[in-house]
Amino acid sequence: MTFSIAGRCPDTGQIGYAVTTSSVCVGARVGAVADGCVVFSQARTDPRLHAVGLAAWAETGDAQATLQAMHGAAVAPHWRQLGVLAMTGPGWHLTGESCLPHCGGMLGGHSLALGNFLGSADVLPAMIEGFETGSGSLAERLLAGLKAGEAAGSERDPLQSAALVVLGAEGLRDVDLRIDASSDPLAAMGELLADWLPKAPAYRLRALDPDAAPSSSSVEHSG
Repeated sequence: MTFSIAGRCPDTGQIGYAVTTSSVCVGARVGAVADGCVVFSQARTDPRLHAVGLAAWAETGDAQATLQAMHGAAVAPHWRQLGVLAMTGPGWHLTGESCLPHCGGMLGGHSLALGNFLGSADVLPAMIEGFETGSGSLAERLLAGLKAGEAAGSERDPLQSAALVVLGAEGLRDVDLRIDASSDPLAAMGELLADWLPKAPAYRLRALDPDAAPSSSSVEHSG
């Protein structure tokens, strides 16, 4: 009962994902990213599969092998929806036969969309188009993908939560935002992202070169 999108930006080297669902706190359960690879476990979610996937990616550097490792470790895989997108190469996905329709996955040039219990078959292609034709930062394009999916049919129950994560250079998360409970989580995420993005470079600088970083007051009033 979830739809999600992973995306990458060859120009910046960033990779990340966005996800929304009709229950609270989706960011605690769906999606993980590390070392140039996003993994998803959703539908009847087992968050432990994210660690399995990232470990397989670290060992093999192969997205297909990563998906196979997650599938092989899954209890009752017919209830699981799994996905992998790396910084290069095609994405991979698998939807178990017990996942509720509309359900499945779709690939874009630099993206992977997954969903189950969707309101229409148009949600996945709308997410891919929203991301691939969007403008702005990777985070803004990921959120655009979710909003396009919402407009095309969303899921069958009202959305309640969302999460947005982007991994940048030096292993730092440029974006790591959650809306855990809201009657309009994508609108709330848009407001939070707009507040965060102007401040993000200063917080990155604090990690890499704290002597050159602005003061707390400068960060809080930037943008």
